[in-house]
Amino acid sequence: MLGFMPGIGHWELIILAVILILLFGSKQVPQIGRSLGRGMREFKQTVGLVDPREDVRRAMEAPEDEARAAGSDPRDQS
Repeated sequence: MLGFMPGIGHWELIILAVILILLFGSKQVPQIGRSLGRGMREFKQTVGLVDPREDVRRAMEAPEDEARAAGSDPRDQS
């Protein structure tokens, strides 16, 4: 059923649900689930917008740009 959570069975999920209902009440549990779902969706969208190749390119160019701004070329340091 839940292949991404090894070791958690049906009984553990039932116990967890009962504890959540006792702690937060039956009205708060759906609201908490909704807000967690929204947060996860927003996180996935944000992560999807990030291009790791662009970050690497920027990181590779940054030291050269800083050296040029300072007036020295890092390749001249031999």
